[in-house]
Amino acid sequence: MKKQKAILKEMFSAELFILGFAIATLIFFVSSIIVLASDSTQMTQSITGSLDVQIVDGSGNTVASPGIAFPVKSFAMSHQTSSATLGTASEKLRVTNPSGTTDIWTLSIAATNGATAVWTNGTNSYDFNDPTANAGDGADADSVGGQMTIDPSVGTIAGVGGTSTSNVSKGSIFSFAEGSKDSIDLMSASAGAAKPGQWDLTGVAISQTIPGGQAVGSYSIDMTLTVI
Repeated sequence: MKKQKAILKEMFSAELFILGFAIATLIFFVSSIIVLASDSTQMTQSITGSLDVQIVDGSGNTVASPGIAFPVKSFAMSHQTSSATLGTASEKLRVTNPSGTTDIWTLSIAATNGATAVWTNGTNSYDFNDPTANAGDGADADSVGGQMTIDPSVGTIAGVGGTSTSNVSKGSIFSFAEGSKDSIDLMSASAGAAKPGQWDLTGVAISQTIPGGQAVGSYSIDMTLTVI
């Protein structure tokens, strides 16, 4: 009987030892997990932006009310041409591509009100996209003549903040023609262009033919820049 009690005591002691060891091991692992969790933290940062074009001044600030003033012309019975510049030191065309994966884009210009838009002073008007010679009126939707020509090839592209200008090119000279040339490409990036990056375009030449006998007045037309 004493021998059996001794055996039972030894077995009970062994079970207590195993149970105690298991509890101690569990406490150690739980403590390790708690220590690991409390010793690390994850920080996050989001950067937002999209492909965009803005007209900016020499400091890179957005120009609130950009505009292009053509030189004053005197009344004439024969057609005449007026010239101006799109993109100056104080009104640069700035394209921003914030993407780290997309390197292809195109900057273009078109009339805000579409192909049927005209130069107007509120009473009289003349066209920006009629290819008829000598600023005459052709077979388009309106009854006025005149045509605008844009030549980006004479302009200058500059990378902003060290952005490379490789694979970024200027457009070619084109004239607006209703229904066949409603927008003109000014600048574009092909595969291999920097991404992300920013580019300024200046010095784009613009000319506009004005019909002979055009009434005096202050004329305007709205144009929109688009980058896609």
